[in-house]
Amino acid sequence: MKGNVQVLWLSHRLRWIQLPMVLFFAVLTACSGEDATPVAPPPPPSSNGTITGRVIASDGTGAIPNAAIEVGTVRTTSGTDGSYTLSVSAVDRTVVRADASGFAESFRIARVTAGQSTPLTIQLVKVGVTGNVPIALGGTITDTNSLAQVGLPNIGLVSRTGGSPAANVTVSVTPIDVSTATSNMPGDFTASANGNITQIESFGAMLIDVRDSNNVRYSLAPGSTATIQIPVSTRSSNLPAVIPLFYFDDSTGRWIQDGEGRLAFLSPTRAAYVGTVSRLGYWNADLVTETILVTGCVRTVAGLPADNALVESDGIDYSGSSRAYAGMDGSFQIPIRKGGKATITAIFGTSLTNTATAGPAESNIALDPCLVTTSSSNGFSIKLTWGANPSDLDSHLLTPNGNEVDFTDKGSLTALPFAKLDVDDVDSFGPEVVTINKLIQGTYRYVVHNYSRRNDSNIPNITESPGRVELTQNGNTTVFAPPVGEGIRVWWHVFNIVVDAQCNVSVTPVNAWLDQEPVLSPGGTPAFCNVN
Repeated sequence: MKGNVQVLWLSHRLRWIQLPMVLFFAVLTACSGEDATPVAPPPPPSSNGTITGRVIASDGTGAIPNAAIEVGTVRTTSGTDGSYTLSVSAVDRTVVRADASGFAESFRIARVTAGQSTPLTIQLVKVGVTGNVPIALGGTITDTNSLAQVGLPNIGLVSRTGGSPAANVTVSVTPIDVSTATSNMPGDFTASANGNITQIESFGAMLIDVRDSNNVRYSLAPGSTATIQIPVSTRSSNLPAVIPLFYFDDSTGRWIQDGEGRLAFLSPTRAAYVGTVSRLGYWNADLVTETILVTGCVRTVAGLPADNALVESDGIDYSGSSRAYAGMDGSFQIPIRKGGKATITAIFGTSLTNTATAGPAESNIALDPCLVTTSSSNGFSIKLTWGANPSDLDSHLLTPNGNEVDFTDKGSLTALPFAKLDVDDVDSFGPEVVTINKLIQGTYRYVVHNYSRRNDSNIPNITESPGRVELTQNGNTTVFAPPVGEGIRVWWHVFNIVVDAQCNVSVTPVNAWLDQEPVLSPGGTPAFCNVN
């Protein structure tokens, strides 16, 4: 009873308090005039974030316009320069699908933070080969360039829409080369089994896409199977004789194990994994990876924690990658293959960090010092990758003030030339990574040297390897591939970065073969941009 009395007393008291306040606001409104408009309450904070970037061809042929990009039911189309923006609900993990005519559809993973923009460059792989197959008879389609292959049974296809099947369908077979670019792989190298998420390492992948003339997709009929041949593509030197096969679940962005493939040598130098599958789409020859954890931290150039920075690993001696996000204090833990070697890098907003190397190790690794962002969004990362042969390609960055960053002088990110060869590689595949931290006014020139071939023209060239350069700046990536006409030349001038007197920055593709290395720029007192 005592509690009820207190509530009643407080209720009466509040009424006496509220009455003068009501009169006060009524007088205030009257004094402000009859036409005064009440001030609206502030809108609630948005629960949406944006994903923004470009859709580009993985082979370096440039931007892809009119690509369809979607997250769930939210869709958009890329512009003439490949750019796109999607506003979607904030979520820790979402699947971004991209599709364009002549390219294999891709699925990327992104974290969307409310009120923030997530940069995401989507690289699409050109379709390998297409062929017509009569549904009644079935047939085999082979990509002669890679030996990727699918054999379809007779009367073994059904329309996904449930309608009457067409007489003939178009079958596309696309091999996915993960040895030169793990970004070609859909998803994020994770598999799901019984609610458990594991890291996987790829030994080759392919996409099988079947459609009729109305662009309706087809699946294998219940009880039907197809034979597939996945070309071996890996940075690993050890090929299992039998390997699990995984299909890609595009609703979750995870790989699901189903069946196995057996190693077959199709020629003395070309191998594939052959297996029988009960569905179409993406297939991957994988091993579940035993991992260790790399712990580290990400800091801004000012020394502050880079919370929520995206940290990524990329295998050097295996084909796999992983992702993690830094905590409020900038710390992170990211898995890499046990006994393997990987690069570790991060992006904070649109600012890049330097690239570190971790491993090989049999137990957890502490990465020291912290990854540090470049001094502004005008920092650059240049990543060179190639195939098994030649064994050694070299990055050379010629700076405006007469410095050269290469394996003989790796440079520095904290002193002149504020550019560094973070990662050097001499035994196939790469990567070699150059980071530019603080820009100098003038022209930077980036060239690639076929070091292995310098004294032996029988060594494979950069084009055959194939060589590939990714230039990333301000959250966007551009891919460069070698032009025709290499011949016996061993120098590839890839691009220039031009910084004018007002610190406006532009990238000029050069893509030219040279008989010798370019001459260094004359030295002088550098004029800096991005000064903190």
